Parts: sequence; structure tokens; C-alpha cells
Amino acid sequence: MPRLATHGWVLALALIVLGVAPLELRHPIADASATVDGMRVPLKTTIEAMPATASSGPSAQLPPVAAYEAKTGDTVVTVAAKAGISVDTLTQINQLSTPALTPGERLLVPPVDGTLVPIDPNQSLDLLAQTFRVNPDALRRVNGLSSDGKLPNQLFIPAIKTDAIAPVAAASSNPSTGRERVVRFVWPTQGTLTQYFWQYHPGIDVANDVGTPELAADGGKVTWAGWGDYGIYVQIDHANGFQTVYGHMSKVLVSVGQVVSRGQLLGLMGATGRATGPHLHFEIRYQGVPQNPLDLLP
Repeated sequence: MPRLATHGWVLALALIVLGVAPLELRHPIADASATVDGMRVPLKTTIEAMPATASSGPSAQLPPVAAYEAKTGDTVVTVAAKAGISVDTLTQINQLSTPALTPGERLLVPPVDGTLVPIDPNQSLDLLAQTFRVNPDALRRVNGLSSDGKLPNQLFIPAIKTDAIAPVAAASSNPSTGRERVVRFVWPTQGTLTQYFWQYHPGIDVANDVGTPELAADGGKVTWAGWGDYGIYVQIDHANGFQTVYGHMSKVLVSVGQVVSRGQLLGLMGATGRATGPHLHFEIRYQGVPQNPLDLLP
């Protein structure tokens, strides 16, 4: 099928390595099956949302990422809506480029919003869970991993609420660079952390309603306030090598050259630019190089 050339590698990897399970259905009909790289994979032809969260405690029982076979009339929007996840999540995980789907096309459908992130398979799962601020049991279950199994080259990282993230004690230095950590930022908004920092995504995304306040993560001078690469966005220079970026706003409430303080209102959340739903795209840069915001946020 035409789309398999663009995202079939993601499907094959997840089905074979992650032990993907079929969707559980309230009214199942006509179960199908398919062969992926010689492996028989059970598929379903209907779908429904699964009431699950990524931050429900140590015994978080997230069901695994599931396989779904598109039927006539399905689109990315309708499949995402039925599954109770965002279009962004479904698009990113399956490497989709258009909202149209072909009947019989196979998709990965996670139980909650999140991101498929490349990882170093030699790292421990506990360390990865700590890095992404995710419950390790939830991370293991949603990816279909055994307690002693080898990790794949990428993992599905469930989205979590920002107010459910446990604060991390300030470190004296950045382990990856040895540079002394002299700045502590504050969370610029509240909502659900839906996209993480990785090679092709130089920041994090926090989703919430249009109009949700967005605050300065630290004090500094506004160097951009208006339309640009991230829709309507604000950029702040913190005069210590750090800059922060706040993308996809619906409204900016500061101006270029204005000096702002930590926690000051910068604007309101929106979905301007290349965004399929209201969220904050937040970046922290040091000397122009994107940093993982989760390493520098409490």
C-alpha cells in the first residue's frame, strides 16, 4: 500500500519489538489478520477510546500500543477521535503526511497521547523513565516490554500532566556537558506534556485550552513577539547564554525590547502556525543550541 513506504518501518518495529496488542472493542466485528515481516499480527476493524492515564501511580496499568486496520471512511481525524488521542500523536507515531487513510492501511494506536522517541537501547528503562518523568511501570507496559528484555531503538512515551510531574532537585552540573547549572527555570504553563525533546523536535509541547496563560520561564528581554517560524510566538534572551521560545500563541501580551520577570504573563495559548491543536511549543536554548527542557525545569 502506498503509505507503508513512509511509515511501515515504524509499524514493523513496534509490532515485532514492542509486542503490540490488538485494540479491545466493545462491539468487535470481523477481526482481521495481517503478515508483517513474516509475523502474523491480529488486527481489529473498529476502535474506541480507552480511559487510561500515564500518571496514575506506581502500578499504572496502561494497555499496550495497539494495531488498527483502517476501513472505508476512516481519516486520521476520525481514528484519533475514536481512540481518544490527538491527531498530533497519531500522525507522529505513524509518520503520516496527509489526513487521508486507505482502507486496509495498518496504524499504531496508543491508549493515550504521547510520542515515539528514539532511544539508546543500552540505557536502563528506569533511567529513561526518570529522564522523561514517566512512571517506569507505565512505560514498560505501554511498550509491551518484559522486565528483563532488551530495549528497542525507540519507545512510546506517554503524555503526562505538568502538575503531576515530581520536582527534581537542582543539580550542580549538567551530566551531558559538565557545564555548571546556574539557572533554574519555572514551568511556563500548565497542561498535558504531549511531545518530548528529541532529535527532530527541539523542545517540548504542552497542550491545554486556547487562552491558557503562558508565563516567562525566567527573567530576560523579549527579542521576538509576533508571527514567525512557530506561528505567533515569543522569544526571550536571558542574558546568560540561555534563550527560551514560546510557540503557537493565540495572542501576545508583550513587545520586543520589553524586560520581563520570571513568571510574568507573556501571552495566551493557541494553535497558530503548523499546529493541529492548542498547545505551547517550548524551547530552551544555550548559546543557540536546543537543550532538553526537562533537564532544566523543576
